[in-house]
Amino acid sequence: MKQKIVMQIPMNSSKHRTKAMKIAAVANGVSSVGIEGTDKVVVIGDEVDLVKLARCLKKEFGHVMLVSVEEKKKEDDKKKKEEKELEYWSNYCFHRYQPPPVYEAIYTPSQPTCSIL
Repeated sequence: MKQKIVMQIPMNSSKHRTKAMKIAAVANGVSSVGIEGTDKVVVIGDEVDLVKLARCLKKEFGHVMLVSVEEKKKEDDKKKKEEKELEYWSNYCFHRYQPPPVYEAIYTPSQPTCSIL
C-alpha cells in the first residue's frame, strides 16, 4: 500500500532542504521525495517506517512535526475494477466440469462374516 507522508521540518536554507531530502530518500520503501512550501517534506512510498524516518530527521534538525499520512488508492481502485471485469469474462467464457467420480472396492471379504450360516 502506497503512503503519502507530509512532515514539517524547520529548514532555513537550501542546504537544509537538500539534507532533508537525502535523509528521506535513503529510508527503506521510499519511492519519491519532494519539498512542499518552505518547510514541508513530502515522502511517497510503500510501507515506509515513519518512526525511523522521523528519528533520522530529528537527529539532524532537532524538531520534526508529522502533518499527515494518507493512503494512495486511486491507482489500486482502477486495477481492481479491471481485474473484476476480467474475472467476470473468464468465468463466463470457460466452463469447467468436474471429473467423474472414481469408485473403488474398499473391502472385499474372503470369508463370510456371519458364522451362524
